[in-house]
Amino acid sequence: MADMRKFEELKSNVLRHGGFFVHFYFDMHSDKIDNLQEMMVGFTSKLTNEPGVKMAVAEIEAPLEREGTFSTTAKVSMLISDFSTLLRLTMSYTPIGIDIEEPLDARIDAGEMQNALMNISATSQELTHHILSKSMSEEERKKFVKQMSNKAELGKRIKEMSDDSKDKKK
Repeated sequence: MADMRKFEELKSNVLRHGGFFVHFYFDMHSDKIDNLQEMMVGFTSKLTNEPGVKMAVAEIEAPLEREGTFSTTAKVSMLISDFSTLLRLTMSYTPIGIDIEEPLDARIDAGEMQNALMNISATSQELTHHILSKSMSEEERKKFVKQMSNKAELGKRIKEMSDDSKDKKK
């Protein structure tokens, strides 16, 4: 009972400061049952130790066999510090499902929204870079690296202009 009270206090504090109480759902498959649950435990442990995860509990189901393939699922309930962290975790871990328990009507300020959108952009660029660099010739790769360098420089300038604009409004 004391543990539940501590959880409710932590949850209240996280939500009051712009955080979220969510459930992520994952599945994992293997043709071998031996280490399937251990792999899911390792996967969920990594998630629960991410920056911005204030508390997490994973419930992992026993593996089931279907047509020679073994599957397990996990429900990871988490208190997450802010929207940017929630977005980063979603993009990094790609759950098969997400339930947002609380808050039911989140308020996100422009700075947090901008940070979240920049995280989306950076992750998309990293994924694009990974995909393209694995399928390019050396010459194409050099050209792409130069383009990305130019893009990064433009991004820095845009951020500086945005920061200057915000400073002028204050």
